[in-house]
Amino acid sequence: MSSLNKVFDLGNLRRAYQWLLTNPNVHYRSFFQDSYDAFALASDTFLRRIRKDGLSHRYSPSHAAKVMVPKQSGTLRPLTLLTAEDQVVYQAIVNVIAEALRPRTKFRYRKRVFNHLYAGKSSRYFYLRWQDSYRLYGRRIKYLYDQGFEHIAEFDLAAFYDSIDHNVIRHFLNGIRIEREVIDLLMTCLGHWTSSTWTNGPTTIYHGHGIPQGPLSSGMLSEVVLQHIDAAGERGRKTHYLRYVDDIKILAKSEGELRRKLIALDLASKEVGLFPQTSKINIRVIADPADEVKSISRPPEPSITPVVDDKKLVRRLLELSRRGRISPSLSSRFTFLLANASPSQRLSARLLEVSRHHPEFSNPIGRYFSRYRTMPSSLAQKVFALLQEPELYQSVNGDFLRGCLGAMPTTEALSVGTFCADRLLRPATGLLPLQPTYKEALIAWALKTGRISYAEFEGLLKQESDWWVRKSMLREVRSSQFGPGSYRDLLNVALRVDDGETAMCAAARLVTETVSLQRPYGNVHEAGKIILRTAKVIKSAGGRPSLIEPVLRYVLKRPASNYDWLKFFAAGHRHAEQMAIFLKQSFETDIDAFLTRLDSFADGITAELFRRFVPGKACPAYGSAVHHPTLVATLPFTMGAFQTLHNLRVASITAHPRSLKTGVGTRRLTQTDYRKIRPALHAAFGELESLVAP
Repeated sequence: MSSLNKVFDLGNLRRAYQWLLTNPNVHYRSFFQDSYDAFALASDTFLRRIRKDGLSHRYSPSHAAKVMVPKQSGTLRPLTLLTAEDQVVYQAIVNVIAEALRPRTKFRYRKRVFNHLYAGKSSRYFYLRWQDSYRLYGRRIKYLYDQGFEHIAEFDLAAFYDSIDHNVIRHFLNGIRIEREVIDLLMTCLGHWTSSTWTNGPTTIYHGHGIPQGPLSSGMLSEVVLQHIDAAGERGRKTHYLRYVDDIKILAKSEGELRRKLIALDLASKEVGLFPQTSKINIRVIADPADEVKSISRPPEPSITPVVDDKKLVRRLLELSRRGRISPSLSSRFTFLLANASPSQRLSARLLEVSRHHPEFSNPIGRYFSRYRTMPSSLAQKVFALLQEPELYQSVNGDFLRGCLGAMPTTEALSVGTFCADRLLRPATGLLPLQPTYKEALIAWALKTGRISYAEFEGLLKQESDWWVRKSMLREVRSSQFGPGSYRDLLNVALRVDDGETAMCAAARLVTETVSLQRPYGNVHEAGKIILRTAKVIKSAGGRPSLIEPVLRYVLKRPASNYDWLKFFAAGHRHAEQMAIFLKQSFETDIDAFLTRLDSFADGITAELFRRFVPGKACPAYGSAVHHPTLVATLPFTMGAFQTLHNLRVASITAHPRSLKTGVGTRRLTQTDYRKIRPALHAAFGELESLVAP
């Protein structure tokens, strides 16, 4: 069985899906609970479709939604939100990688490496329990200290997930004998998921580095590269190397041995394009080994043991957050205790102060505010004042809005709702585009407080380009807000957007709330049809839509079209669709290959046109067919553009080593060539679709 078959094996896909549902990262899972609920209504059908699409090369990753979350340093960490389907495929690919990597790294488990430890196929969870590993990590440090290894140094890699080069990943995957097809699939996915679109509007910037932060699978993928540093760290007996994710500690009996090992690690990291944070390389003598590991259990907390004592807990949290600041060594303890705290006015005021100095705590603080039934008016006014300040971290505003939704007194809630509607619909000049979680929270508030009309909401739904925001909008809307009829219309609109995740969630709402499906339903997105068929709302999901139109729309940046390419190519459609799929892949990675493949695609179109307009004659070679008088007279723009494209292809080094006419060496086609020919191709396909019946 080839590796691609292993990736899309139904058993592997089912394991991938199960491991997503048991992901211990509750915060990341919370972004997709509605998606997982919808997927579950027809999970086996969706998994079988993923298998079929993967093996036939129909699967194409979606672009990720990105949330920029503040770090302790004040810089931003991109949290990557993937569609449910993409999460399953990513996990399925990494399952194959984990099986190949485990024999080479298992000997380090809980001895030198203490996180992202593969639990094996039979486990309910993808990783071994991190709590057990972290406890053993602390014990290992204590044991080495007792053996006389009193000197310690930390080696922390800068922006590790963002910096991993895709060619480096490819190199190490080759080293563990992952087949090229799987590596190419992963590289295509990573190219989409690490791309940037936020501040640059509709133009996507593709990176050659980075892995998504947030998904369960990324931890194991990072281990593919980190094993290189592990190998350098564990050489020699005079130092001991310990790693938890990308935080590395070296223990030795002398400072000199530490420095020699740090140099070795520095060289090893630079070999794979990674760089240490020099400011965090701290050589010191251990005072207390327990202090070397952040702990939420030492010393024990009497405020929550054996039961939570609210008064003691508030006092402890106030003690940990004096002057609104949290010691880095106590950040885990603070977050853990805050998760157990009931709302109090004094603590709430302190948390607002904490949020100014530590925006990285906005999510647990937002969850704390959500525990209020109704917060005091004075606190609500302070939160509102904070939201009105110049925007610094949009994700912080989103966390606060989400946490306070439904918890503010009526007067303050209406003021916040007006603010949210204005920021959403009437933004001031110069403000940055809205990040997904902030935009979703603004919409939720505008809906909850009645500050957005049906027309405005429907317009936002139709115009929204971010799939995560679009599907999250459905989660917030209720039948009572605009009336049953308008609610039905919204769900039916959402079923027909060009976005499987939104259509899937809309179909789930329609089924579970027994909302009527409007006819005709042929234009419902396929993902929505699968749920509707499973629930017996419709009898059949129908045939698979052709991918040719969306590919041409994407690569040529042309308007959407209803042209029936399935009917145009008839029996030859499957092969033409395969060509279109590879067109899209090469468009994003290799423009020379893209233009060459586009010419081959035009060759297929020309052959079909020749069969129709010059019946009874055999179609000549493509270079002659595009000059045939009948075709040129019937479709002058189309044949003219195809002739120009073919001349480009003949000059491409991908197609020929030398020009067949002149014998001169060919060249690599560039983006300039693409930009020059694109207007002619726009006109060509417009003419073809208007004059040639499919």
